[in-house]
Amino acid sequence: MLLFFILTLIFTLAFSQISIVVSIPPLGYIFQQIGGENVKIYTLTHAGDNPHTYNLSPQQVLIIAKASIFSDLGLKDDRWISQKVLNVNPHIRVISTLSNLHRFLIGKDGNYNPHAWLDVKLYEMMCTNVYYALVKSYPSYEPYFSKNFGRLIEKLEALNSRIEKTLSPYKGRPFVAQHPAWDYFARAYGLGKEYTLENNAGQTITPKEYASIILAMKKYHIKAIIGDPVTPCDMTRTLAAQMGVEIVNVNPVYVEDYVKLMEEIAEKFVEALKGE
Repeated sequence: MLLFFILTLIFTLAFSQISIVVSIPPLGYIFQQIGGENVKIYTLTHAGDNPHTYNLSPQQVLIIAKASIFSDLGLKDDRWISQKVLNVNPHIRVISTLSNLHRFLIGKDGNYNPHAWLDVKLYEMMCTNVYYALVKSYPSYEPYFSKNFGRLIEKLEALNSRIEKTLSPYKGRPFVAQHPAWDYFARAYGLGKEYTLENNAGQTITPKEYASIILAMKKYHIKAIIGDPVTPCDMTRTLAAQMGVEIVNVNPVYVEDYVKLMEEIAEKFVEALKGE
């Protein structure tokens, strides 16, 4: 009898949770931290997913069909997945985490660099957007959401201070990266120019641009390349071999715990920059 009661309670609690679908892990972290036990988070994309060939799995289709909220960045770059979600569930509430924050984004004419979560202060603004959207949708939970939101901002403020301290010896230091993913991170923590082997569309650079990076590496004594552990490319390996430098692979998104993600990124950048 007791076991039946416990199982019934668990079942009831599970199905009373707000079902939320997010495009990437950093967004899921926001909802989980603010929503706590009242939310159930499903992250759609994972390391290695290709937006040009990506299809929802049957299980994801079922989850989306029953979900209350879908959250993405709200940019052109992730419109492909939001459209797939809306095709399954046209009535789902869409929360764009970068809503009203375009003046802080890097890029122009709507073609913004999407990696905004790599600036912790900008990420805090994204958290604020999520908080107000959740309170608007579920006002009865406002005291609970408010308490969790306050704790989250305190946690992020401490994280930002730790990263600033960690990277302060490397202010103004230029670096070479495989992807143009680090503009926000460099801006937030005072790093120098980012030289990349791919453009914003994911295409490799021209021979002329490649030659200019070699000159920059010699000029600034750059001893490492920031690589991608998920989608390594031949040009990165070629440049590393040609210049006799190492590749330091850094994951910019696919870690569920945002604090852990950013701490690992800071540590990897120190590893790459200290050799210059």
